[in-house]
Amino acid sequence: MSWGDVWVNGDKVRPGIGATGPQAPWIRAGVISSEERAFVEATQLLRRTRGAHARAVEFDLQVTSAAVSKERAGTGKAVVGFEPDGLWLAVDVTPAGSTVEEARFVVFTQRVHVVAGARRAVERGAGGRSRGTIRLRGRARSRESALEWGYRPTRD
Repeated sequence: MSWGDVWVNGDKVRPGIGATGPQAPWIRAGVISSEERAFVEATQLLRRTRGAHARAVEFDLQVTSAAVSKERAGTGKAVVGFEPDGLWLAVDVTPAGSTVEEARFVVFTQRVHVVAGARRAVERGAGGRSRGTIRLRGRARSRESALEWGYRPTRD
């Protein structure tokens, strides 16, 4: 696991995250690059303050899994899609060089959806494994943050 790794889930209720990170039924979907300004700024606000919230966060997900797509797959395929219902999304924000015990994850408080009409070319240099890039938006209800901490170990 490393910073920017993204997991998704299509269950009705968002599953929890354990001490070692997202496990089944979470599906590893791809990555958010460390240059995704909106996501990085929202994460920094979550770390620093209680009063300031990023209520909408837009970012690009570089999809690396054949099990995840923009649209929900037809019957007979084990593929989850962001549309029409959106997916739960968790992101690894563990600082580089940290141990498994120091892993940190943020999760979106609401299901994440595709930004309507947004088209962006697949960026090269993502290790050649990217199946495509999907522009996503996570939102929150009023006066809440779009992100919250998943599992974050406590220090004794």
